[in-house]
Amino acid sequence: MQSIFKSDLPKFTVFITALCAILYFFTSTIDLDQQVLMALFHFPAEDFQQQEYWRYFSHSLIHLSLGHIAFNLTWWWLFGGAIEKKFGSITLIALFVLSAFATGVSQNWASGPWFFGLSGVVYAVMGFVFCVDKFSPTVKFDLPDGFFTMLAVGIAFGFISPLIGIEMGNTAHISGLVIGLIWGFLQAKLGK
Repeated sequence: MQSIFKSDLPKFTVFITALCAILYFFTSTIDLDQQVLMALFHFPAEDFQQQEYWRYFSHSLIHLSLGHIAFNLTWWWLFGGAIEKKFGSITLIALFVLSAFATGVSQNWASGPWFFGLSGVVYAVMGFVFCVDKFSPTVKFDLPDGFFTMLAVGIAFGFISPLIGIEMGNTAHISGLVIGLIWGFLQAKLGK
């Protein structure tokens, strides 16, 4: 039986996955008011919250539905894990921190502080993987044809989703994708 604590397991990928799952469990199954947790983790809204530095990142850890968390953690596990295995934990941690912060700032600018989910970070890791796979002479992720089309369709769906009653953080998605594309391109061109 293979242990989940194997040394080659992508530790940061597992950590973020477990943290998101635990927080979702608390908000969905235990008698804990979801509003309380959301109030603790949303992007800074008030002046006094500007010094609560966790808020610049914690918004990415809270998910509001089973579909929301399942979608985000699936892509995080696949692509975050692939980045961590090929480039190490430090690269993935830095990409997470940068993209959580930047997508939070941009989404806050567009819609205010009440947004949640890992999707801005997920778009960053997918953009990173796409550019490294396309432009690196040595590192390949073996992405299927049409991967970038899938990213573009995902972005487009965010703009039509309100027609079916689903609100998405389009600004976080787009800014995350741009961050991932730029970082991935630089990683591919500058080498490992």
